[in-house]
Amino acid sequence: MRYKTGFIGTFVLVVFSIGVIYGQVATSDCMECHGEKDLTKVVNDTLEVSLFVDLEKFGNSAHGGFECVDCHVTIEDIPHDEKLDLPDCNQCHDDVAEEYSKSLHGMSLAKGNKDAPYCWDCHSSHYVYSGQDSLSMTSKLNQPLTCARCHSDPGFIKRQRVKIANPSELYETSVHYRLIKQHGATESASCSDCHGAHDLYAKNHPKSKISKFNSPATCSGCHEEIYQEYIESVHGEGLLAGRIDNPVCTDCHSEHAIKTSKDRTSTVYATVVSQELCADCHQAARIVNRYGLLDNVVKSYNNSYHGLAVRAGSVVSANCASCHGVHNIRPSSDPKSTVHEENLPATCGSCHPGASALVTRGSVHVYPSPQSDKIIYYVTVFYCMMILGVIGGMVLHNGLDFRKKLVAKLKGVHEPPVEFDNLLGEEIVRLTVNERIQHFLLMASFTILVYTGFVLKYPEAWWASPLVGWQGAFEVRAWLHRIAALVMIGLAVFHIIYLATTERGKRQFRALIPKLKDLQDVIQMFKYYLGIAIEKPKFDRYNYIEKAEYWALIWGTAVMTITGFILWFENISLRFFPKWITDVSTTIHFYEAILATLAIIVWHFYFQFFDPHVYPMNTTCVTGKMKEENYQEEHPLDYERLVTEANKSDVPDEVS
Repeated sequence: MRYKTGFIGTFVLVVFSIGVIYGQVATSDCMECHGEKDLTKVVNDTLEVSLFVDLEKFGNSAHGGFECVDCHVTIEDIPHDEKLDLPDCNQCHDDVAEEYSKSLHGMSLAKGNKDAPYCWDCHSSHYVYSGQDSLSMTSKLNQPLTCARCHSDPGFIKRQRVKIANPSELYETSVHYRLIKQHGATESASCSDCHGAHDLYAKNHPKSKISKFNSPATCSGCHEEIYQEYIESVHGEGLLAGRIDNPVCTDCHSEHAIKTSKDRTSTVYATVVSQELCADCHQAARIVNRYGLLDNVVKSYNNSYHGLAVRAGSVVSANCASCHGVHNIRPSSDPKSTVHEENLPATCGSCHPGASALVTRGSVHVYPSPQSDKIIYYVTVFYCMMILGVIGGMVLHNGLDFRKKLVAKLKGVHEPPVEFDNLLGEEIVRLTVNERIQHFLLMASFTILVYTGFVLKYPEAWWASPLVGWQGAFEVRAWLHRIAALVMIGLAVFHIIYLATTERGKRQFRALIPKLKDLQDVIQMFKYYLGIAIEKPKFDRYNYIEKAEYWALIWGTAVMTITGFILWFENISLRFFPKWITDVSTTIHFYEAILATLAIIVWHFYFQFFDPHVYPMNTTCVTGKMKEENYQEEHPLDYERLVTEANKSDVPDEVS
């Protein structure tokens, strides 16, 4: 260790080296050297440390009335030895000495740990101020910086194997620190409030203020009312019973980066609670099995409307805390529980005004099985079987059709051979402008309904990203879905009026009515596909393919409208119907959407795009017309009727 002094310091050292000082060394004597700003010492041949003492700043500190030798008691004359004994703060502060000696820091220091802090590491050496003073290293505002001198030092973290790195930086993002820094709220928690000051212990120590079993009481210093709610809850009772798996304040709110529930980065933010926070325990097999919890509550919630909405980014849809409470969570069997049968109407009514006692007639968490939620289970089984049967039949039918037509096309053979005579003109009107507009509105509204509906069901899918993740996205998705639904319903009403009031509409409807011949045509067509029959059946204005699609649309629109209104106006539904009606409607709405979507893709798209006879596209929906030769082949019975009608009139008014 080397000293560097200025001219005056050198002079003073020379004077004192040739004389003997009698009596106590005064502070003024010390300041002859330590009053120089450039007085330093070099430690370990590299680190230069200042030995300057600002006497004015020292005078304003808590020790300002002391003489230097009051702390540096081993100094009896000047110059003194280069290596001094460290001051003993305990000679004045024996009230905290015992606390400190038993603490994590004190015990580490006693073991010779060079990283362990002593008094001046936290309070400063010469400029010790009251903790309420803004200049104090231990003031509320400065504590994070003081603690960070060690706990944000990578070397210290590595040497001491500290589990939580950079806690001060995390704390500075918290609501506690923001209240102190921005609003001067000195009652807000800082490092020593939670960890202790001189009585700081390791987290696993029984006396630690942040141990698993002590942290709720520590937080109660500021949050007494919340503590009382928590300690009477199922989690608090479990903790008092010694169950270490029961969550405490820091398990939910985190340890240092505690933020309000309105902060999107908070561990208790609305979209995080059910997806991550509660799920960490309630879907962990170890905890579920140990405490006999229901193992599907998280999955059940995630598949519910509330869960899907939250997964899609909704901050207003109910999460776990919305129903079960935040700090006052109790078992459903407890009369004080917010999810007790008698309290459910009020709990649900907080979001769904007017919810009646009928809301209890249905499971909160739905588990479809032969033992529970049977109606939903059997509706699901019915739709799965129907989807498999219907779509499977479509795939089989279209596969055989594609094979038959593709083979004929590759061979350059038109099967069956058709003798074509141009009797009606080059094109025949298949769809009027009115009908094409109806088709376009149907196509647009159906597409929007399918997309926005499946975005809700599968919010994490890549194709759902345009309507997920940004503020207000969930509401935009919901209104797009509802507007498209209103367009489709309005179109359905218009279509009914069109069929009932116009001559063409009446003829179209009569032509679409299923007949026994349609069943015979199906049988004949399969014989033709399989090579059993030489000729395929002769179709009228609409064949069984088009009729099946039309009536499936009518059925689907009716079902989706009824179930959709039950789900849209859920407040009314929960007032007048049992909850299971809403759950069944949700199931039907979903599976009917799957059935309709697959039918469009497998059935309608095939005949409009992938049929070898029309590839790459059947343009009738755009132009409204078919070539006469194609019409004669596809609808020979209606073609013959049109020819007969045309022959009765020299100049027909309409060919349709």
